[in-house]
Amino acid sequence: MRCGSKVPLYGAKSFLCRCGGLYDVRHDFSEIARGGRVYWHDVFDKRCRPVRGHAETTSGVWRFTELVMPSIERYNIVTLGEGVMPFWRAGENLRNWVGGNLDLWIMPEGLTPTASFKDFGGTVMVSVAKQSGVEAIGCASTGDTSAMAAAYAAAAGMKCVVVLPKGKVTDAQLVQPLAYGAKVISIPGSFDDCMRVVRELVDAGKMFPANSLNPARIEGHQATVFLAAQFFDWCLPDWFVVPIGNGSNSSSVGKGMRTLSELGLVGRRSRILGTQSEAANPLAMSWGTVQKDGCAQASESEWMKAYKPLEELGDTTATAARIGNPVSAEKVMREVVSADGAVLTVSEIGLNTAVLVAGRDGHFVCPQTGMALAGLRKAVPLGLIRERERVVVVSTAAGIKFPGVVTEYGDGTVLETGSCRTEEIAEAIGV
Repeated sequence: MRCGSKVPLYGAKSFLCRCGGLYDVRHDFSEIARGGRVYWHDVFDKRCRPVRGHAETTSGVWRFTELVMPSIERYNIVTLGEGVMPFWRAGENLRNWVGGNLDLWIMPEGLTPTASFKDFGGTVMVSVAKQSGVEAIGCASTGDTSAMAAAYAAAAGMKCVVVLPKGKVTDAQLVQPLAYGAKVISIPGSFDDCMRVVRELVDAGKMFPANSLNPARIEGHQATVFLAAQFFDWCLPDWFVVPIGNGSNSSSVGKGMRTLSELGLVGRRSRILGTQSEAANPLAMSWGTVQKDGCAQASESEWMKAYKPLEELGDTTATAARIGNPVSAEKVMREVVSADGAVLTVSEIGLNTAVLVAGRDGHFVCPQTGMALAGLRKAVPLGLIRERERVVVVSTAAGIKFPGVVTEYGDGTVLETGSCRTEEIAEAIGV
């Protein structure tokens, strides 16, 4: 990103340039250019009908093969059927809580094989690793990346090692990599400590990274945008709202929009609202010092100068986003500025309340999604998001992976009776 240096994607072992910058993946889109807008809309739409044994029809990511990784050999694709999911129209409770009379939708990316959005990037990352001859992968994780890496490595017949921060991962997240046969290392530190260890192992040529340090991950995550555009008849919404942890989500949303726009497959682009919790908000804090008039009018370079990683982190139920030095920070800044977006900080009370409110509509979302919803609620009175605009909130994981929100902040209770008599149970119920 910084110096313009180029290396081949297949066979690459280090994903940080000597200049310290991250790499982007660049594709040959000549096939897309020859086909044109109407042709490719038709191709992608026809792939919505599954055909046994065809990854392009059974995966919502590989449906867009020509956009996410046109150079992949089809026999190297490793898929678990990720990205085939509904879109939820927000219920009345959530719409009233957010305000603004919005056309509000939730994209439940937790309805994937390992119950998080990481599968979108994982299927592409492991497929690229397979085509590169990689036999083992590793990652630092707060839970979701480890599950993804372990599952897709298992499907590809690869070994997997994950490094987790001790005591900062839920039990539901911890058992996933163990179930998939990964070697799990727990260290007495934060996610940032885990990431430092992984980076050093990668630089020493001892580990192939499954984190978003690996740019192939970003390519798969772009499917968020492709699926949303397709759902809305090849029109993008006014806003994408995404929680920011390591930054792969918001940066891939931006890149996906640029890809569709540059290829002429959509018209106008969406704006991006990124959100962080008070416990870990380096991007939101620095954005707040350089933004003007409520939107990202400051330059990317100004934001970069103001940005400082956080060494001390607070406690939050949104453990998957408890990251003080996001790997993809530079990409997040590039995409938010390019999309005329914003990054806001939300309170712990706000994000947990959002989870409970969504639950009243039948949608159990994770606390990271709570961050996005609370940020959206904050953006409405600020005038960032206007009445009746179409907004898609990216829900990053299944709520069941984070039961602490409900047990700690919910007002529901389990009633116990002293016997199994129907009369006593009826009295407890109040009927």
